[in-house]
Amino acid sequence: NDQVFLTTDKVSILGCKSYNYCNGHGKCKYNYNECECEEGWGSPREVAMLGFKPSYDCNQKVCPFGNAWGDQPAPNSTTSKSTDKAHSMQECSNMGICNREEGVCECFIGYRGASCNKRACPGKGDCSGHGKCVSMSVQTRMPDALPLTNANNKTTSGYYEPGGHHGSTWDSNRLFGCVCDSSWPVGLGYGETQQPEWFGADCSLKRCPTGNNPGTNAVDETDGFGKTADGGNGVGKAGNKFHVDCSGKGRCDFKSGTCQCFAGYYGENCGIVDAKSIGT
Repeated sequence: NDQVFLTTDKVSILGCKSYNYCNGHGKCKYNYNECECEEGWGSPREVAMLGFKPSYDCNQKVCPFGNAWGDQPAPNSTTSKSTDKAHSMQECSNMGICNREEGVCECFIGYRGASCNKRACPGKGDCSGHGKCVSMSVQTRMPDALPLTNANNKTTSGYYEPGGHHGSTWDSNRLFGCVCDSSWPVGLGYGETQQPEWFGADCSLKRCPTGNNPGTNAVDETDGFGKTADGGNGVGKAGNKFHVDCSGKGRCDFKSGTCQCFAGYYGENCGIVDAKSIGT
């Protein structure tokens, strides 16, 4: 018999020798010769959440839990036939593999966080070094986050966080996106430009110098007043600016942010007409 019975003046303990005495990470239930593991090593609470026991001798760690990115919908209650309860708490949020030796989630590509509970931003996760990676709930409070809106806060979105609290959506602090950098102020107000300098989902593209199209002198195409911003959620106020790459007279290389001017035009923004080309 590999069980060991120890006796003290206060308590009798039947040791779990076959389970290496729970490896120092649990207590032996001597009546059953089984280990009840501590938190982080497969405790009763964790076993109930996992649906299985990682190890019987408490030598395997449990990884952090998070709301599952995808799981099977379940009824709201034992008496309900509705199956609209989802995103239950799962190890590594069902988007990673638990390293049971370290107790660390090894997240799938595109996910990050202790429990793989956050989406990584594009551009190797850092917005290509030309933007800020922020959650959707934070973006709703950023005036320069696209799509632009005239509202002070994008309160119509379920991602909005009044008072800094979680939004109404379960993923308001789990979905992340890039808010790209710009050397000029971005927005719909006076002195602001509707488009940022860096753009794209990963902020890897750079706009070229702007200017009014020299072929449309009657209209200032860089005037953003009354123009609807991309996304259709806001309109430029008086003094607002609209970015026109290469003044509409060149092709922008968005990788370098430089213009390749059409014939008859030159300058950094292709806004100068070559007088020699007039009439030719």
